Amino acid sequence: MSNDRLFKIFGLLLVSLTSSIGCAQEHVEELIGKVQSLNHDISNVLIINLNTKKTTITNAKGLFKLEVNVNDTLQFSAVHYSTKEIMVTEAMIHQKMIFIDLQEKVIDLDEVIIQPHNLTGNIHLDAQRFDSKPVINSSSLGLPQAKVKVKTKNERLLFEADDGKFVKLQGSPFGVGITVNTHKIMNRISGKTKALKNRLVLDEHIKIEKQIANMFPMVAYSKELGIPQTHIEDFLSFCIHQTDFPKPSDTKNPLQIWEYIKGKSNTYKKSNGLN
Repeated sequence: MSNDRLFKIFGLLLVSLTSSIGCAQEHVEELIGKVQSLNHDISNVLIINLNTKKTTITNAKGLFKLEVNVNDTLQFSAVHYSTKEIMVTEAMIHQKMIFIDLQEKVIDLDEVIIQPHNLTGNIHLDAQRFDSKPVINSSSLGLPQAKVKVKTKNERLLFEADDGKFVKLQGSPFGVGITVNTHKIMNRISGKTKALKNRLVLDEHIKIEKQIANMFPMVAYSKELGIPQTHIEDFLSFCIHQTDFPKPSDTKNPLQIWEYIKGKSNTYKKSNGLN
């Protein structure tokens, strides 16, 4: 057998062996688990594979699925809970489900002094000492308008400034009369109506910004996205004002929101010199 042929055979064997090793290293498994605390399941827990950077979020029952390799490190983060990291083992992958316990963040008080009303500190016992009367409101009285949404200040101002039609036809003994809504017309001309509409948009943005800020722990923004804590509020405002930002109905999907803001983080950091 010639040397050239031996080299070719050796080369093919080397390529085949390298390919086999690569496939073995890249063998991905789906890990199924449940995140819980001592008292209940935890939803909206952000789970990040620190090796592959893949992420997922637990559902309402605390369940999650995530692609992993053996020895990958998973980070679990949630608002009001301490962040936890675990390393994936072979045994975990072969289990039908793993259970992850998170510990609630507790703020310790050095001293609590209870003086008024001779309280004992026992909530159940102290509650019995007070004569609590049922709250009387439109809902408890069963009034017809009890479920009507209460308008915000800016919603009321816009309603007052832009209510009604521009022109209204009214019948009279002398024929048909025309009433012009000068109040509405002047508010449109002066720009007051537009300004109030802009206020409502701003109110909605602030509401969504707070919702998203409370959806994920600060460490997720700073550690995983590289956004300094001093810039988180500005970063969320930046995301919300993008033309492709998810619709308000979609902001209830934490995983979709996380993928969106993760995709916008590099653009924000680049434009603000944070890379």
